Amino acid sequence: MVDHNRVLVENAPVLSLKYTIEAIERAVVGLHKGSKSNYQICTGNSEGGKISSTVAAGVYCLDLVLQYVEGKKRLGVVKERIRNIVSSLFNIILHVQGPSLFFVNTIPYSDDATPDSGSVILMIIEVLTRVFGKRILAEVDGYVSQSLRLSGGLFRYILQHKVSRANGPSMLVPDSIGSEILKSMDTCAIDRKFMIELYDACCRLLYAVLRHYRSESQHCSALLEGAVHVLLCCLEMVDVDPATTKDYFAWKVEEGIKCAHFLKRIYEEVRQQKDVLGCCVFQLLSGYILIYSGGGPCKMGIRRDIDEALRPGIYALIDSCSADDLQRMHTVFGEGPCRSSLATLQHDYKLNFQYEGKV
Repeated sequence: MVDHNRVLVENAPVLSLKYTIEAIERAVVGLHKGSKSNYQICTGNSEGGKISSTVAAGVYCLDLVLQYVEGKKRLGVVKERIRNIVSSLFNIILHVQGPSLFFVNTIPYSDDATPDSGSVILMIIEVLTRVFGKRILAEVDGYVSQSLRLSGGLFRYILQHKVSRANGPSMLVPDSIGSEILKSMDTCAIDRKFMIELYDACCRLLYAVLRHYRSESQHCSALLEGAVHVLLCCLEMVDVDPATTKDYFAWKVEEGIKCAHFLKRIYEEVRQQKDVLGCCVFQLLSGYILIYSGGGPCKMGIRRDIDEALRPGIYALIDSCSADDLQRMHTVFGEGPCRSSLATLQHDYKLNFQYEGKV
């Protein structure tokens, strides 16, 4: 079957492609035709904003172009505009992000309906992954920090809701979240399929950035550690007893395992880039041990099923950790469950990875 979109992009004259990219840029900025003011991207309230169908269409068209554009001249046309376009994509996320993006869209279709915020953000993250996966588009190196921050910024909403319901008032839930949002999250259904897709997309974006922008990622190591911390904390939210999860979202076990496999790739990529990203290993490994041992914000620890899916990535971190750092970790943890967890991990690493599991 012929892919007409692919044929259209691959056979487009360079001048036509240039006009297309310019039209996409105007669309994702949110400009009305003939206007210099932004009317199609709205901040909304504390639960999230909205965008017009024109903006969403611009994101979709950009995704098609990035999928199929080839050749030095055509990529050069994209490169000329990609910095402004990427900036606009982050602007869209900034305006529409909020707790509501995790809800099932129950609003019936109408002529004046706006695109679903969650679907648009998911599409933008997939587009950003394509952009950062094409090293030839080196103009986007200045947006590495925002890409690393993105995952934690999105998933903090669902994590903060879980912490607030499980532990009562918490410093992890700032006043800006607002009690009205927490109330709305109690009455709306969480879109579980979207949650998994978003988690996967965020991990893929992190992977692409780490793989193709190593030195820039090193300079933003704290942002990487923060993003991985939030994604890992979300894996605490796995329960099998409905009575314990009726007041807040929790992954089903199979969903948590799937997400753990996504996160594992980040740990493995850090090991592959340990010459550059070695500065992150201590914090990533110690953060995992702390959460695994029940010291995370949810105070639940990580279930064995989830841990088994993560273990290859954790072994990769141990393999990248120097003897001095491991000794320092023992000292920092002192007596308690974290030190015991570290000792068990080192034993399992030697048994299952050190001599047999290296790639």
